[in-house]
Amino acid sequence: MSEELSYYQARMEQLGVTEELNTIELWQNVNNENVLEPFPIFRETERGIEILVYGIDRMKIPYAKEGSRWKKNDFCIVRLKEPVVKSNGDVMKYQIPKGVGTYPFFPPSLVKKFDDKSQIDTLFLTEGYFKAFKGAMHGLDIVGLSSITHLKEKDKNALHSDIIHLIRTCNVKKVVWLTDGDCLDITKKELDDGVDLYRRPSGFFKSAVAFKSLMEDKQLHNDDLEKFFVHIDSENVPGHPKGLDDLLIEHVDKAPEIVKELLNITREGGSYFWKCNITFGLSRLQKHFMLTNVNEFYEYHAQRRKEMQNISFVFNGTKYRYDDSKGECKIEVPRESKNYFRVGDHYFEFVKIPNKYEQLEQTFHRRLKTTIIDDHGKNFINHIPKYKAFCNVPDHVNYQQVIYGNFNTYSPFEHEPEPVECAEEDFPTIFKFLKHIFGVRPVTIKTADGQKVEMPYLQLAYDYIQLLYQRPTHILPIMCLVSKENETGKSTFAKFLKQIFTANVAIVGNQDLAADFNSHWASKLLVICDETKIDKQSVVEKVKSLSTADKIMMNAKGRDQVEMDCFLKFIFITNNEDNFIYASDEDLRYWIIKVPKLLEKVPGMEDAFKDEIPAFISFLNRRQLVTTRESRMWFNPEILKTEALKKVVSYSRPTIEKEIHLKLHDLFIEFGVQEIRMSRKNIQEEFFNGRYEATYLERVLKDNIKPEQVTVVQRYRFPRWETRQTSAGTKERVKIEVADVGRPYIFKREDYLQEEELGSGDPKVAYESQFFENEPAPSVAEVTTELPSDLPF
Repeated sequence: MSEELSYYQARMEQLGVTEELNTIELWQNVNNENVLEPFPIFRETERGIEILVYGIDRMKIPYAKEGSRWKKNDFCIVRLKEPVVKSNGDVMKYQIPKGVGTYPFFPPSLVKKFDDKSQIDTLFLTEGYFKAFKGAMHGLDIVGLSSITHLKEKDKNALHSDIIHLIRTCNVKKVVWLTDGDCLDITKKELDDGVDLYRRPSGFFKSAVAFKSLMEDKQLHNDDLEKFFVHIDSENVPGHPKGLDDLLIEHVDKAPEIVKELLNITREGGSYFWKCNITFGLSRLQKHFMLTNVNEFYEYHAQRRKEMQNISFVFNGTKYRYDDSKGECKIEVPRESKNYFRVGDHYFEFVKIPNKYEQLEQTFHRRLKTTIIDDHGKNFINHIPKYKAFCNVPDHVNYQQVIYGNFNTYSPFEHEPEPVECAEEDFPTIFKFLKHIFGVRPVTIKTADGQKVEMPYLQLAYDYIQLLYQRPTHILPIMCLVSKENETGKSTFAKFLKQIFTANVAIVGNQDLAADFNSHWASKLLVICDETKIDKQSVVEKVKSLSTADKIMMNAKGRDQVEMDCFLKFIFITNNEDNFIYASDEDLRYWIIKVPKLLEKVPGMEDAFKDEIPAFISFLNRRQLVTTRESRMWFNPEILKTEALKKVVSYSRPTIEKEIHLKLHDLFIEFGVQEIRMSRKNIQEEFFNGRYEATYLERVLKDNIKPEQVTVVQRYRFPRWETRQTSAGTKERVKIEVADVGRPYIFKREDYLQEEELGSGDPKVAYESQFFENEPAPSVAEVTTELPSDLPF
């Protein structure tokens, strides 16, 4: 009994690909010399068939962005032996590297013609690398594309540069966009699911429009280039083959006849292909797809799919049903009605409004019934969907627009996660950017089993975004990105989150937070305030309250207030590192991160984000949170106490508290002691020379600074510098240890110095040197002020 062929072996045998054919010579650097070496084009892997992609110049394409931490791999795509069905029903047959664009496939025979600068009369472009390879085996000059939408080069609104070079070098006269024979078809699943039947044929027509436009690029230097659209006439070919490879495999005995008909591109009609010259226009092609007349569309497809008869169907957004008595399709629900809805007694219209980042945000505005009738007619009102009330229920996985007859103001999650497991290398731009914003300095966290482990700070960023995605109702800290410098990536982080959560993110200004009307952000997941500077303490308290509130009153101008669930998370972005908000030591809501300046600008970063988000979401779906819930804002407050937060808290202190803090800081630096003991009276005399009232100073010490205070009367000493005149008439700085008795406060060194100051060398010498630079070091005399001996203890 013969062994069953693997998927790879069966496919190669079916295509007729031998080991000799499955080879391309590519340039390699060997001992500092460029030489041509053979490489297999198709290779068997565990997932299916790996296809090597290379340039028309015989160069490999490195798969890694410049600056990536990963080594550069050869760009390949994989034809999956077991296609993955996505949650929306789409089938993924190919796995393509993320974030690096797509590339055309050039069969070896076409590369050889480019090398030799041979004349090519007719160049074909088709969707599918196998189709291109099979066509080339039969003598066609053909390029394979990974999708009908992949004609353009990434980051450029132009035809891929390798195709441009090929057309120019080989003096191509005609270009043909060759598609599968099912480009006109609709499926039973589409009918059953009620999807828009216009979408699929329209997609193919739009690809022809794009093809024509790109082939008119001035870079081609060929105004006489003829352009054609061709699809296999599957309906009239025995066996109904769909693609070029299917046609040549199923009718191998007719292969010469098939190729001859295809190459005779200017002759319309034939047994295998439908052809259309689109050089001077697209009207005939548009009519062929029946995109302008719903009655023609219905009659064509109803003859081929009997199940389409006597049912309602959607065409270009409008719902129709065929009326046998009148012989035409009648409108059941006009397309425009989906832009409106009614809640209770009020009508609303969905509108898209550009924000400051030139992104369109969808929201809805109230409309009068009379205005809608004026615009669309009286009967139009009957088609507008109606709901009982508003609700606000976030869900990024199992979203529902209507819940128990109520309209959900939360917007659906727009991204479809990659169905395969993804790692950081699958979203290199996002990884590098988040690493820049949050850094990788170690932070100690407690795991679910109670163990304490060190993790890079970046992992907290992953947790934060993962919680936003998977647990959108959970309370999270108020994140603040601060930096005095521009071009740090702070605003880009806002755009990144906006790209992920789209309409559920509101970009607001300071005045929006202070205003009474909040309908444009009250129902959101994230409220991002750019260029934050909140001067009013009432607004600060408002934001702090909303960050933990269960309910919020949505207040729209001219409408009644509506109470709704609140799950707002706030992010502040500012160049004011010190004073953009007021914060105290008791504030556990703020997560303040100082963002460094970007070392390099990455062009097209936001486009790369968009490409990589599906892989990033897939990564989050399979990732375990590294933190466990340790507070109502999830994170342990201690790991959110950054130096940037301490700076804001310090700036927020009253003047007297700042002065105490500064003077104690200087004493710790100057004398290198681990603690200082001083009473309220000592502080009043030593620091302020009696400037502040004793009761006020005592209140600041007890309520604001809150140092430990000795409960029993004791002897203690504290340091002080004095400048004294020597017998020689010079001045010297003298260290004084002042002795006193009472119940002093205890101030700890670590509470007043930065981390880098705590780890410095001799603090006293460092302090003295900065004041006596270029002068001899002062002589330091130790003087102790003794207490009287007749104390009553």
